[in-house]
Amino acid sequence: MDCSAVYADLSILFVVEHVVLDVIHSFQVFHEWRLGKSVRDLKLSPKPNSYILALKINPITRWIYGSAGVSYGVVDNAHYFTLLYYSQVLGLDARLAGLALSIGLVFDAITDPLVGYLSDNITSRWGRRHPFLYASVLPLALSYFLLWHPPPFVQDDTSMFIHLMLCLLALRGSLTLFQVPAYAMCAEITNDYDERTRLFARYSTVQSIVGNGMSVLMYALWLVPTTEYSDGIMNVEGYKVAGLVGTLAIAASVLLFTIGLHRFIPRFSRFHPSDALGPRQFFRQLADVFRYPSMRVVVVSWMLYYAGSGIYAMLWVYIYSYFWEFTSQQISLIVIPMALAGLLIPPLLSGLASGREKKRVAVLGMSAAILVNVFPIAMRLLGIFPANGTALLFWILLVLGVFETVFFLVFDVASSSMMVDITEQAELDTGRRSEGVITSAVTFAGKCSYALGTFLGGVTLSLVEFPTETAVGDVAPDIIFDLGLVYGPLILVIFLGSVYAISRYQISRVQHEETIARLEGR
Repeated sequence: MDCSAVYADLSILFVVEHVVLDVIHSFQVFHEWRLGKSVRDLKLSPKPNSYILALKINPITRWIYGSAGVSYGVVDNAHYFTLLYYSQVLGLDARLAGLALSIGLVFDAITDPLVGYLSDNITSRWGRRHPFLYASVLPLALSYFLLWHPPPFVQDDTSMFIHLMLCLLALRGSLTLFQVPAYAMCAEITNDYDERTRLFARYSTVQSIVGNGMSVLMYALWLVPTTEYSDGIMNVEGYKVAGLVGTLAIAASVLLFTIGLHRFIPRFSRFHPSDALGPRQFFRQLADVFRYPSMRVVVVSWMLYYAGSGIYAMLWVYIYSYFWEFTSQQISLIVIPMALAGLLIPPLLSGLASGREKKRVAVLGMSAAILVNVFPIAMRLLGIFPANGTALLFWILLVLGVFETVFFLVFDVASSSMMVDITEQAELDTGRRSEGVITSAVTFAGKCSYALGTFLGGVTLSLVEFPTETAVGDVAPDIIFDLGLVYGPLILVIFLGSVYAISRYQISRVQHEETIARLEGR
C-alpha cells in the first residue's frame, strides 16, 4: 500500500470528523431548544448530591453515555484479530505478537491510575473530565488506523514487532484518556442505585453490539475468499478495510460522547478538588480507596474476570475457526445473534436488577456464563458432542453464543455499577470525590490481568505447538484436542475465582441509600 493512499484515507477521516462535529452540535442545540432550557439555567442546590438527584436522567442522555462503548467495542474486537493478522497473515512470530499485545495492555493499565487521579484533581473551564476526552480523539483514531496499515518498510520480524508495539502503546494510551474519565462520569451523572446500572447497561449494550458487529462484518464482508486468497482468514486487504471503518467509528463515537455530554459540565464542575497535585497525594488517595473491603473484592474479581477474558479473546478465533472448523460465513452467522443479544440487556436488567442487590445479579450472570462457555468444549473432549461440519453443531453453538453474551454482559454491568457505588462511601470518610481513582484502580487491575491472559493465550498456542500460517483443516487433530484440553479447565478455574470474589462485596442497596442520606445531611 503506497503512502498516497494512506494520506487520502486520513484526509477522509479528518473531513468526516468535522462533519460529525457539525451534526452533533446541531443535534445538541435542537435538543436544548426542545427542552426549553439548558443546564446552565438550572438552579443548583448548594449540596452537590441534591443537585445530582434533582436532574432526571432521560433516555437520550443514557444512550449518549452508552456511545462510549463504541470505541472500546471496536478496539476490543481488534484484539481478537490482531494476533491472527500479524502472526498468520503477516508472518510475525506468534510469541512476539503476543508479547507486543501484552506490552500494550500493561501500558494501558499503568496509565489508568494516573489519568484517573488527574481527572479527579484538575480544574478547568471544561470541568475535570472533558479536557481528557477531547485530547483522546485524534491519537486514538490515528493509532487504530496505522495498526492495520503498516508502512511498506515493515517487513521482517524486528520492524513488524516494533511497529505493532508502538501502535498498541499509542492506541491503548489514548483509549485510557477517553475511557477512564468516561467511566468516572457515571458517578457524577447520578448517585441513584438503579440509574447507574441503567447507564452501564447502555454502555455495555453498545460495546457488545459494536464489538460483535465488527466481527460479523469481518467474516461476512472483509475476510472472504477471493481469487487471490482461497482462505478468507488470509485476506490482507479485508483487514485494511476493517481498519479504516473502525477508525471512522472510533472518531465519531468519541466526539458524540464528549460533545453530547458537554452541556453537563456545570454539573460536573460542582465538585472542586481540595488537595494539591503531587505524587504523595496520588498514593494517598489510592491507598484511601483500598481501605474498603468492597473495593478490594471488586479488584480481585475483575483481575480474575479479565485474565479469563484475555485468554478467551486471544483464542476465540482459533476455537471457532480451528477447533469447531466453522467457515468465515458460518462464524459471521453465529456472531450476528451474539451482536444483537446486547439489545436484551437494558430491558433484562431493568427487571432483573430493580429492587435486587447488584451482587446477586453479578454472581448469577457469571455463573451462568461459565456453564455456557465451558460446556461445549467439555462435551467435545468427552466425545459426546455433534461432529464438526454438522448443522446440529452450528445451531447449538449459535444459541449458546447468545446466552453466553447475555450472561457475561449481566456480570459486567452489575460489577461496574458496584464499583462506582464505592464513590459515596469514600466521600463520606474523606470528603473527596474519587470517581477517577476508584474506577481507574479497578480497570488498572483488570487490564494487567487481561494482558496476562493475552500472554497466556499466546503461551497456550506455543504449548500445544500450534503452527503459524496454516489454513483451517490443515492442523493435526491431536493439536486441536490439546488446545481444548488446556483452554477449558483454565477458563473454568479463573472465572470461578471471579465469582467467589464478587460474592464478598459488602455495599447493599440499603447501605448505599443510607450513605447518600448522610451526605445530604451535611
